[in-house]
Amino acid sequence: MFKMRTSVFLLPFLLVTSCLTIQLGKNGYPKFPTSILSCGRRITHWRPTREPRVIGGEETPEGAAPWQAALKHHGKHRCGGTVISRRVILTAAHCYTENLIAVAGTNNIYDQNSHKQHARVESGHLHPDYKKIGPHSNDIALLILEKPGFKLNEFIKPICLTHETPQPGTWCEVTGWGTHDPKTPGRPSNILRSAAVPILSLDTCRKKDVYGGQHQTILDNMICAGHLKGGIDACGGDSGSPLVCELNGKYELAGLVSWGEGCAEKDRPGVYTDVTSFLDWIKNVASENYLTIF
Repeated sequence: MFKMRTSVFLLPFLLVTSCLTIQLGKNGYPKFPTSILSCGRRITHWRPTREPRVIGGEETPEGAAPWQAALKHHGKHRCGGTVISRRVILTAAHCYTENLIAVAGTNNIYDQNSHKQHARVESGHLHPDYKKIGPHSNDIALLILEKPGFKLNEFIKPICLTHETPQPGTWCEVTGWGTHDPKTPGRPSNILRSAAVPILSLDTCRKKDVYGGQHQTILDNMICAGHLKGGIDACGGDSGSPLVCELNGKYELAGLVSWGEGCAEKDRPGVYTDVTSFLDWIKNVASENYLTIF
């Protein structure tokens, strides 16, 4: 498929414009179940197998990736994105353009269903150092949706932000609507797909026969994930989509699909923006725009 390739949120009295307004019942308890107010938790008990036979991974059931968003431009799929609050989406900087529409709450970006929601992107904030250390460096953007943003529910909920980069060998999950056939890179999948990928060390990724000496240096704020033997990867149309890792029953955002050479080729794993390296920037941009995130 696919490249250009914590806490439980319980605020009984605080009105949070950008995340969720919690309404209290007569007994003082939230009207919504805790699971809806929790970042990084999904209603579907499912995970992709670690050795799918096709590049596109597996079709993802409804509710398995409630933090996944699609970005459309003039009605066509452009990139993926990750919901971190009702009005904030993270994506790759190279995905941003004006007049984007964010879509969430569905696994099929073209069919209509009762869970699908659309929201216009009001503004995009690219990292100030984007492309300063190579064409794919600091490839991250924060998108702000027009009010009221998404209505959070079981099918649309934020991912948790992690504070630690996953260690090499950790199995994580990448989702997206990108192509599942590398021979047709311009044809995205209608159905959201998911693949399990292991985290690789940066030293491995910097080897000469991997990405050493390439047009883009592997920076410390990048993550490499995938199989050096090839066969499982993100691909065209997946840029900006989330790489999430499970920790203690909840999922945290580790990376965003950024770049790579080809799709699922030998010694060419996927390269992701390491979100943990940009937490301060994310929080500062959100704060400057009076938005709250998880």
